[in-house]
Amino acid sequence: MPKLIAVICLSLLLQVVATPARAEAVPAGALEIEAAFLVKFTSYVKWPAGTFSRPDAPVVIGIFGRDPFGSVINAIARSYTTNERHVEIRRCTELVQLSTCNIVFVAPSAMGRVEEVVTNVAALPILLVGDSPGFLDRGGMINFVMVANKIRFDISRKNCAKAGLEISSKLLKVAHALR
Repeated sequence: MPKLIAVICLSLLLQVVATPARAEAVPAGALEIEAAFLVKFTSYVKWPAGTFSRPDAPVVIGIFGRDPFGSVINAIARSYTTNERHVEIRRCTELVQLSTCNIVFVAPSAMGRVEEVVTNVAALPILLVGDSPGFLDRGGMINFVMVANKIRFDISRKNCAKAGLEISSKLLKVAHALR
């Protein structure tokens, strides 16, 4: 019996040691930081005239794909206003819903559809945000990156300009990288 227990313990130990660590380990609170950035971006983007139907229309952040933020982003948005506008969060499951948003976060689960997203909103002033490698090269505008175990973001000025969006110099100054 002691030999059987030793074999089981050794087997479990080998499974733990042999299991590779996640290459993109996410530090505690990273999703909350990304959610806060998403909401704060609303203050640093200038949309073209006529984007909003009325002066008090909300800034709408759509989440396309499996929502990684849960209720955290709702709580942040509820307590935030920008230029006299409230921030509204929508979970989008269909491409047609994206046209009603001002910012779209393309969740990692939807990266397989990023080209469809970019094509669907190409003629619209919608800020596309993601947190997946290669997102800016595929038409995204802001991409979250992990730098020295901290959440940062890269910005594609070219992709923002194509959508008619102006990014504040304050946001450009704190970006990790500009393209």
